[in-house]
Amino acid sequence: MHKSQKGFLITLCLCLISVSGVYGVYRYQKGNIQEPKAVPQDVAQMEETPEQEKETANSGDAVARIDTEEKQNELAKVETEEDLEKIGQAELAKAESEERQEEESTEEEATVETVETETSAELLAFSKNGTLVWPVDGDVILNYSMDKSIYFSTLNQYKYHPAIVISAELGSEVVCAARGQVTEISVNEETGTTVYMDLGSGFEAVYGQLKELAVEEGDIVESGELLGYVSEPTKYYTLEGSNLYFQLLEDGNPANPMRFME
Repeated sequence: MHKSQKGFLITLCLCLISVSGVYGVYRYQKGNIQEPKAVPQDVAQMEETPEQEKETANSGDAVARIDTEEKQNELAKVETEEDLEKIGQAELAKAESEERQEEESTEEEATVETVETETSAELLAFSKNGTLVWPVDGDVILNYSMDKSIYFSTLNQYKYHPAIVISAELGSEVVCAARGQVTEISVNEETGTTVYMDLGSGFEAVYGQLKELAVEEGDIVESGELLGYVSEPTKYYTLEGSNLYFQLLEDGNPANPMRFME
């Protein structure tokens, strides 16, 4: 190849390279300058609308739920208040009914007690002119003595005596000296098993040194009926032997039973 031809080819190649470079720069600049495509307004509105509708729908559901909950709470509150009022009225009515029943029961018991007291008072009427039967067969070994002291063998001393002591064999029957009601049965170290009886009109009879009682508290016992039996003497009467301790009280004060004995 001649030198002239070789130079021509080199020049041609350089021209082609230059044209290609210029065209590439042109394409690059044109690509950068091109404005971005505008989003259609309708499409943007369409994209925004579902979100807005969704938010609106959610807000509406929340408000509806709040309203429903408030209504339910109000209804529950009303029902609760009504229930409490009903319960309170029922409890009040029950309490008033129980109170009336208790008052009626108390009045009935008081009436019964009054009637029983009046009946007992009518039935028991021992008087200063009344008489006493001997409660046990035997001799008086210690007399009633409240104006002077008498000698007690077991105690080895002199002292006043508000009752009488009647000697009796162990196991002898003891009967009621006058019609009366048993008010108390107790045991003490001096008179042993002791029965207290209300005779009425302020009089009371006391029977001591007993055993195997035939009566109970509250019993009304007729004159001459069995009360029990003579027991072993207590340590206060060991030397005197088995006996019946018998006392008469008038308005709570000792009285001489011998004045009323038949």
